[in-house]
Amino acid sequence: MSINALEKALWQAYTCHADTDRLNSDAAAYASGFDLDGQERAMLIDNDVVGQIAYGANPLLVMMVWQARCGVANLGEYFALVNGATPAAA
Repeated sequence: MSINALEKALWQAYTCHADTDRLNSDAAAYASGFDLDGQERAMLIDNDVVGQIAYGANPLLVMMVWQARCGVANLGEYFALVNGATPAAA
């Protein structure tokens, strides 16, 4: 597949709150609506931001979807993940 399908799924999850809710409540069902290969599907379902960025997804888009899914309060965890650190315990 191409990065376009993954980025489309990410963009839709970011721009449409109903899709964000669908991704959070049943990520597998949400992912099935896109032409994703197995690796892309797993990265989306698992919220694997490091994998998504390494795969070529736009880092800003990945961060925006993280915020939509996990909340701004957890942005430090996102930065820890993408910078290779272990997130601090709350």
